[in-house]
Amino acid sequence: MKFNRFGPMILAVVLVCAIIFMPTSIERRMVSSKDMANAAQSLDPHVFQGILAQQKMLENKQYLPMYGSSELLRLDRYHPANYFKVKPDGFTPFLIGRGGMYSLVHFLNLATTANELKGHKIVFILSPEWFTKTGLDPLHFKPNFSKEQAYHFALSNTISPALKEKVAKRLVQFKFIRDEGTLGRVLEDVAYPNRRSPMLKIADQFRAYGTYKILTLHDLIEMHRIKPGYKHAQYQKPDFRLASDNWRQLKQSAREMAIQKTRSNCFHIDQPLYDKFIRHHLNKFKNYRASESYGQSPEYADLQLVLDLLKEKHVDALFISVPFNGKWYDYAGVPKQRREIAYKKIADEIRSNGFKLADFTRFDSKPYFLQDTMHIGPMGWAYIDQSIKKFYDHN
Repeated sequence: MKFNRFGPMILAVVLVCAIIFMPTSIERRMVSSKDMANAAQSLDPHVFQGILAQQKMLENKQYLPMYGSSELLRLDRYHPANYFKVKPDGFTPFLIGRGGMYSLVHFLNLATTANELKGHKIVFILSPEWFTKTGLDPLHFKPNFSKEQAYHFALSNTISPALKEKVAKRLVQFKFIRDEGTLGRVLEDVAYPNRRSPMLKIADQFRAYGTYKILTLHDLIEMHRIKPGYKHAQYQKPDFRLASDNWRQLKQSAREMAIQKTRSNCFHIDQPLYDKFIRHHLNKFKNYRASESYGQSPEYADLQLVLDLLKEKHVDALFISVPFNGKWYDYAGVPKQRREIAYKKIADEIRSNGFKLADFTRFDSKPYFLQDTMHIGPMGWAYIDQSIKKFYDHN
C-alpha cells in the first residue's frame, strides 16, 4: 500500500535526477546539426556563455571558431561570416564574442572545450583597447561571466593543475566572483588548495556539481531556442558580386565603400556615427585618454593564460592584431610612440609563444581599416579575410 502511494513520487524523483545528472556527452548528442547552424553566426550571448554549443561545434571540422569582441557584430558584406558564403573555402566561421569579451572571458570559453580543441584551428582577434592600465574590469566582466563555464573550470581536470591554480587566483581577484557563494568558495579552493579542511571542500564540491548539472540542463534547453538572427542594425547581406573579385579588387572595393561612408570627417569615422555622437561634442574628446599608456596592463598576463592553454592543447591559432585609429588617438592624447609600445608587446607575446600573427598595426595612421574609433571596417575585413584563408589553407 505504501509503495502504491509513494511509488509515482519516487519514480518522478528518479526521473528528474536522471535528467539533471545525465552525462554531458549525452546532452551534447541532443544538440542537432540544425541547432549548430543556427548558433554559428547568431551572436546569441547564450552561445558564448554556454558550453554545449562550443563543444558540439568542435566535433565538426566544418566550423572555424573566431573569438573576439564587439567587432564581430559589424556584419558588413566583407565580414568573414558573409564573405565566406560568397567565396566558400570549406569552412563556416563560428562567431564567439561581443563587447567586453577580453582574454580572461575567452579563457573560460576555451577551457570548457579544452579536450575538444586539440589539433583544431582557431582565429582570435585582439583589440588594443583591452590593454589599458586597468585591463578587464567588473563593468565588462560581470555581464560576460558564465557561471556554467566557471563551475566547469573549477570541477574539471582538463588543464594542468599549475595553470588551473593560476587562473583561479586571477578569477577570485574579482569581488563579484568571490561573493558567488558555493562557486566563489570552490574557485578559492582551486586558487589556494590548503586554505580549508577536506570535508568542507568536499561538501562544496557536491553542491557545486549539482548546480553545474542544472546549468548544463538549462544550456541544453536554450540551445534549441537559438535562432540564426543577426544584429539587424549592423547586418548586410552577402554580396555575391564579390565572388569574381581577386584580393586586390576586394580591398579596393572595400576601400571605396569606406571612403563613401566616412565622407567629410578627418578621423575617417563612419559619418552617421560621427554626426550623432562626436561632431557636436568634439571638444570633450580632446586629450580624454592622455593618461593611458597601454604599455602596462593586467591584460598582457591574461593573454598569456590563453596562450598557455592553447600550447597545452596544441591548438593551431591565428591571432589578429588590430590597430588603433591613429588620428583619433592622436586627438585623444595617446601619441603614436605609446601606441607602438602596445603593438610591440602584443606581437612579441604572440610570437614568443610560437603562434601565428596577422599584424595589421601598420594601418595605425592610415585610413579606412577601421570604421570608427576602434571597430573593423569593410577594408579591414577584406585584409582579415585574406589572412584567414591563407591560415586555413595552410596545413
